[in-house]
Amino acid sequence: MKIENLCVRRLIGDVAGATTHGHKMAIKGGYIYQTFQGGYTLSPLGWRVVRNIENIIRQEMDAIDGQEILMPVVSGADIWRESGRYDTVDVLAKFKGRSGTDYVLNPTHEEVVVDYVKSVLETYRQMPFMVYQIQTKFRDELRARAGLIRTREFIMKDAYSFHETQSDLEQYYERCHGAYERIFARCGLKNVVSVLSSTGDMGGSVAHEFQLINDMGEDTIYLCECGFKTNKELIEEGSEICPKCGKVLNKVRGIEIGNIFQLGTKYSDSMNLTYAASDGETKHPIMGCYGIGVGRTMAAIMEESADDKGPIWNMATAPFAVEVIGLPDKEGKTLPLAEEIYNNLKKAGIETILDNRDARAGEKFADADLIAAPIRLIVSAKNLANNAIEVKYRVNDIDTSEYKTSFGLDTYMPDVADAILKLLGK
Repeated sequence: MKIENLCVRRLIGDVAGATTHGHKMAIKGGYIYQTFQGGYTLSPLGWRVVRNIENIIRQEMDAIDGQEILMPVVSGADIWRESGRYDTVDVLAKFKGRSGTDYVLNPTHEEVVVDYVKSVLETYRQMPFMVYQIQTKFRDELRARAGLIRTREFIMKDAYSFHETQSDLEQYYERCHGAYERIFARCGLKNVVSVLSSTGDMGGSVAHEFQLINDMGEDTIYLCECGFKTNKELIEEGSEICPKCGKVLNKVRGIEIGNIFQLGTKYSDSMNLTYAASDGETKHPIMGCYGIGVGRTMAAIMEESADDKGPIWNMATAPFAVEVIGLPDKEGKTLPLAEEIYNNLKKAGIETILDNRDARAGEKFADADLIAAPIRLIVSAKNLANNAIEVKYRVNDIDTSEYKTSFGLDTYMPDVADAILKLLGK
């Protein structure tokens, strides 16, 4: 991709309406565009980051035997009435079709997945299993804030597991808990904690939220030195004492980026999902559900890592691994060489963007900070005079002191490709 063809508008200066640092950088870098209040178009840059996060999620869900499906954004109201939630979920957006049929824009998919599994599940031998999707949701929130932190339309990974026994659910719940820890670590998030939470509208007996500790968060969470962690909903009013060790809890702000629930039989019972059990009886399967806000994860990375220049992605989430910057020279040598390097990296399978515009160096570097490719190769007259290509790093997950700051012109092609492929783990 050449930067001049990138369908993204980057901004210089302050951003009106941005309420947090990450929100500001998402707009300045052109990652998101507000289509309506609480609904955003993801630009090619934003979509590349989201797609990378989705790939990490898919790998970790597949590793714990998840099976990917895709359910509709819209469902009939009948299944929501069947579960008993049609009149109780306050963010449920409802509308009528031209035929008079009642529809729902799904804010979550418990009803839809149970309706699907009814067509599949017959016997206990089929369990346990988990199905998941990465799908658009809509919640009729009263207020949206901070870009992708709280929206009305958003992308979520939601997963649903089905079990014969409570102990089997608990074992799988722990597997999913570990998968979530790996997902957020691979995304480069450093201050994520798992806290006990209320089950709320979801129902069930046990739930955990994955919270990024950050002053921009709208949630209040309580932490203790003994390891106890919970959200505000589970702390008795006026009491901030740890129920485990008796010490005063530390109160911090958090951004919720994921949650997991032990649902029990709330939905399988109300919607009459059954199977033939091993003892010959007909029973309702025990369920778990597991959600991650994909766009919110991107926003959380920006809130935690962005500096005053722009976002800082790790190698796994960055929209491009490398940016090649050609600074025009009088002899006309730099730009052809920059394009040669760019083409070579593309052939090696490395996601690369080229900036060969006739623009000032300062403008190019400012744009590069917003695009935030972890590796930046600079082709300039000064560097060529030293028989070298300059290398700069902008990453949050490697010790750049281990890597070269320049490549010799005589060996730059294999050196650059090999070094970058090493950084990408390929």
